[in-house]
Amino acid sequence: MTNAFQDPLPPASVAPVLHLGSAWSSGWSVPGWMICQLGGITPEDRIIFLSRPDSPPKLRAVSPSGRVPVLEIDGLRLWDTLAIAEYLWERNPGCAIWPADPARRAIARCMAAEMHSHFDEVRNGLPMNLIKRWPVRDGLPSNVKLMARPGVRAGTDRIEAIWRDALARFGGPWLCGADFCAVDAMHAPMTTRYTTYGVDLAPDSMAFIAQMAAHPLMQAWRARAEAQADAIGRDVVMASP
Repeated sequence: MTNAFQDPLPPASVAPVLHLGSAWSSGWSVPGWMICQLGGITPEDRIIFLSRPDSPPKLRAVSPSGRVPVLEIDGLRLWDTLAIAEYLWERNPGCAIWPADPARRAIARCMAAEMHSHFDEVRNGLPMNLIKRWPVRDGLPSNVKLMARPGVRAGTDRIEAIWRDALARFGGPWLCGADFCAVDAMHAPMTTRYTTYGVDLAPDSMAFIAQMAAHPLMQAWRARAEAQADAIGRDVVMASP
């Protein structure tokens, strides 16, 4: 069987390229971009706006999975967020992607992998939109109805438990201690969902969400989302899920 994905890769000497989705709604693009910053590289960003008629062929042209982020670096094409993190860390083990301590790094990888492979019910029930804020509808706050969707509350409870356990274990302010790393980047888009839909979690969770929103990388990403919304039209962005 032939692989339909046979586009030639650039030579290793070419500057890195990071393919991303729309800043306001592409949840996986957030950690992909943050991890590159933590890894000490500043790739050229190329945006593919998602949910458009021409999106699937554009995605297939750069990604064998049809998903973003995709990093082109050193003559390689990496189409998975955790694979990007691991490659950049192996390329430069002194970078800020993972904690220096092996035990702490192992726990960070567990938390990152769990966020990577679980919580689809939360993602689908509370779609990411950094621009939108949901109102009360039909006399009932929308977040009440959304949190009642299958799996959303259970997933949220587990996410809160991860944050609580990690902050207690390592002393905060980030999930593995003093320094923001890839596991925080993996959780960053999830924190935004509760702000978008006005969901009040436990006080310690709300404090972590506010801290994430104030981080310079998150602020830089939000500025991208705002700029894209202005360029595309906020009515279009607000109409997204």
